[in-house]
Amino acid sequence: MRRLRLTPRRIAVLLAATVGVGAGVAYAATLSVTSWHLWAGSQTLTKSSCTLTGTTQTTDTYVVQANGNTAFPATTTMLVKSNSGSADWSFVRFDLSSCAIPATGGADSATLTLTVTTAPNPSRTITLTPVLTTWSGTTLTWNGAQALTFGSATTTFATGTANNAAKTATVTADVDALIKSSTANFGWRLSDIGSGNATTTLATSENGTTARKPQLVINYEK
Repeated sequence: MRRLRLTPRRIAVLLAATVGVGAGVAYAATLSVTSWHLWAGSQTLTKSSCTLTGTTQTTDTYVVQANGNTAFPATTTMLVKSNSGSADWSFVRFDLSSCAIPATGGADSATLTLTVTTAPNPSRTITLTPVLTTWSGTTLTWNGAQALTFGSATTTFATGTANNAAKTATVTADVDALIKSSTANFGWRLSDIGSGNATTTLATSENGTTARKPQLVINYEK
């Protein structure tokens, strides 16, 4: 059998062919990975929006420290007062069930809108804190509210000094957690932890003007 003589030229040709085959394999692998990423990215996510407002979807009330055993149900306004020793808290929650968001979904954004019907002067800062235990809009009192469990403050908003002004607060993290955990929803406490003696009046779901009722808008995907 005649043995092939490996000249420098033939060695160069063999090396080029080997590199070409390797590059082809690498190129095919790259295509496979890229194709998978394109496939994964092509999965369809259904995006939708749900708006909650009004007495059938909203529960709200307020409690007064100076009247510790008195409930204030079905009022058209609720109060937030800052004075230590004579404070007022407001409470609001929404029934998310009508949105029919599955636990596999999630909130892209969630915005709470409240209307300040009578503003303080100067402007105050209202703190929203998640409520972790159940409460009733018809029976909650200040003394009863002291037995509730609260989470960490979610956000704040400034009241401003104009009457009948709509104020918004971003509560996406809270709503997203509620959707994904399928836990009970007990809404938020609204409080003014600043010093001084100032009262902010907010419209409730019983307010006669629909545009002033508390509203929660959820943009979500499923």
